[in-house]
Amino acid sequence: MNFNPSNCILNYDSYEDIDFQLVKKNLELNSVVVIRGLVSKDEINQAVRKIKNNFDKNKDHPTIGESPKDIQNNFQKLLVGGHTHSGLYLTRLFRTFYNPIWSENIYGMHHIYKLMIKIRNKCSNYPENFALEKIEENGLWSATRIHQYPQGGGYFAKHKDTVLTAVSKEENINFIQVIINMTKLGVDFESGGAFVEVNNDKIFFEKEFALGDIIIYDERTIHGVDEIDINKNLDLDNICGRLTAFVSLYKNL
Repeated sequence: MNFNPSNCILNYDSYEDIDFQLVKKNLELNSVVVIRGLVSKDEINQAVRKIKNNFDKNKDHPTIGESPKDIQNNFQKLLVGGHTHSGLYLTRLFRTFYNPIWSENIYGMHHIYKLMIKIRNKCSNYPENFALEKIEENGLWSATRIHQYPQGGGYFAKHKDTVLTAVSKEENINFIQVIINMTKLGVDFESGGAFVEVNNDKIFFEKEFALGDIIIYDERTIHGVDEIDINKNLDLDNICGRLTAFVSLYKNL
């Protein structure tokens, strides 16, 4: 039976209206849930404009070599080539903008991050404000950040999350990834995009879901990003292609 993406969309007018029992039930059933109605397209478009206006390619740091403290501030890096996570070799091409809650709110995303963190916590059976604005005593903190997959081939090889899952299991937390759509297929880029595989179906986020949709998936999903506008020249000088935001739990080592 083919998976119908519309079946995983839940509409709410406010955070207080969310039925988290229903969210967790649907997550258990489908491994992916979408919450719609909490973040407007105008909010996302305003954030994207700030990202573009604040962007300076000269601030790019290398793929490896930063310290844990570096990414606990506003920090920009370009990830190119392969890396090994828990014995699994993956390749990718994307840019990351680390933007912790306690850092300057240069992209106007902090209120959206906080909403996403609360949703992550409730889905993980953790206190609502856990790791919301600080590094917890057990070293966990919310690595609020934005990924840019540039036109001309930005991508991430398909995989299951392993490192973040291991951190969650170490702390006895249910692994939940929460992201938000910041771009749209056919508007911001013409081909490629983020996807999950459900029941052998490939579900593309930017094709099936709207700007501002909050997408939740668990450790069972195979996911990745197909090459963005591979028919165009690679552009690392501008903010173009696909954008998305994360609020993953990281471990302060």
